[in-house]
Amino acid sequence: MLPFRSGRAGFSRASFVFLLLALLSCVALAAEKATPTPQPKTKKARPKPEEGVTNVPIAPGHDAKGVVLPDFDLSGRLRGKLQAGITRRLDDEHLEFKAVKFVTFVPETEKPDMEVIMTTSVFNLKTQVLTSNERTSVKRMDFEISGDSMKFEMISRQGTLAGNVKMVVRGKARTPRAEGE
Repeated sequence: MLPFRSGRAGFSRASFVFLLLALLSCVALAAEKATPTPQPKTKKARPKPEEGVTNVPIAPGHDAKGVVLPDFDLSGRLRGKLQAGITRRLDDEHLEFKAVKFVTFVPETEKPDMEVIMTTSVFNLKTQVLTSNERTSVKRMDFEISGDSMKFEMISRQGTLAGNVKMVVRGKARTPRAEGE
């Protein structure tokens, strides 16, 4: 004898089980896609020998005036240009600059992007880091920031200012508020 007169009880159970299995499989597939695969942590990339400013034709202990050192990426596009009033080679790995102006460029268009101005600085050719312990300023179209000391990584274009940091942000003029606001 059938549990129900219509005989649909068996059909309802089968469709319920089918829908339940379909729902559980959808949830399992969504959980697999939602779980991010752990990305290996990338270590801070060291400059490769062919990257950055490397060939500086100054002998250790000698000075040069008006040195301009271009910085090209691996594709040959200009990334930066360092201009120094006086350059002195301290040893095989270090250069001392006075009256430094370093200009970075947008690689795609090679138009000036940012300007770093330092009174004196020391540049490490191996690590491609420019360090200054005197007042330094960084200028861009939308801001100007200055600090008592700076460490600027030439390859990554990241810098750190420390001590008495002052920043001026330039932006669009604010619209005057309505009287009711």
